[in-house]
Amino acid sequence: MKKLLLLLLLIGSIACAQDGKIISKEALVVSDSIRTRLAESVPELDAIQFSKITYLSDGLKVTGYIAEPKKEGKYPCIISNRGGNREFGEWNPLSVAFFMGKMASWGYIVVASQYRGNDGGEGIEQFGGDDINDVLNLMPVLEQLPKADTARIGIEGGSRGGMMTYLAMKESCRFKAAAAIAGMADAHLNIKNRPEMEKHVFSELAPNYWADKENQLNIRSAVLWADKMCKTTPLLVMHGSADWRVSAEESLSLVSQLYKYKHPTRFILFEGADHGIREYREDMFHAMKNHFDRYVRDESPLPNMEPHGR
Repeated sequence: MKKLLLLLLLIGSIACAQDGKIISKEALVVSDSIRTRLAESVPELDAIQFSKITYLSDGLKVTGYIAEPKKEGKYPCIISNRGGNREFGEWNPLSVAFFMGKMASWGYIVVASQYRGNDGGEGIEQFGGDDINDVLNLMPVLEQLPKADTARIGIEGGSRGGMMTYLAMKESCRFKAAAAIAGMADAHLNIKNRPEMEKHVFSELAPNYWADKENQLNIRSAVLWADKMCKTTPLLVMHGSADWRVSAEESLSLVSQLYKYKHPTRFILFEGADHGIREYREDMFHAMKNHFDRYVRDESPLPNMEPHGR
């Protein structure tokens, strides 16, 4: 029995040691139709190299994506967390080119996970459970990219990806800055406003949900552990006031807690904007770029959150 336990521990340690290892990497071809469609919104698309990768996370083969400037140099990095679950909201050539390509055009290397169990990846997605490791293991992925300056990493995500961003901030202080767009911050309020989320998402993906409901919802509710989020990671929170998928109240409640704990936070509530803040998308990207340029690219000092001034 002792030998078996030692063997299992050895296997586990080997798997952990390999977490983030890139198993395969191939060019992701962006079609001419996509390039034409994004000619105005991402005019620098031809200067970006896109790749699809398979990397290890908890010993599982997980699918991910990379967008990086073709020009030689050392670049700061952004981890981008997609929204949705399972096939809904999956990264595809259009979303990779638009979202990841836009951020890469700012002069960043951008990496993203499809999360375990999706797009040919192994394992089972947990919607904010163990699959947070698929996000954290993108940091060792970055360390294998010659152009990546891994001393300067930011993280961002929208909707479910916002929740993943909050979870990552709870687990690590390596991020120079973070941004959340319409991020889910209160799972209890989320299922109250949208009962179908409990029926079709939480109960199907969160482990042992019905027997462990309160705990599973708490794990996914940053509003309950705002004090645990790394205070050296300045956070930009953006939300649309007309969002029906994730109520702006979730971000309002979280920001209130973050201000209470003097977490460096900037909050923008876009009046009448939907879940994707499409009515103010240029303003949204402008705010995100400024945030990452200030704290990730330029490594500006953190703001003074204590009451001060005349």
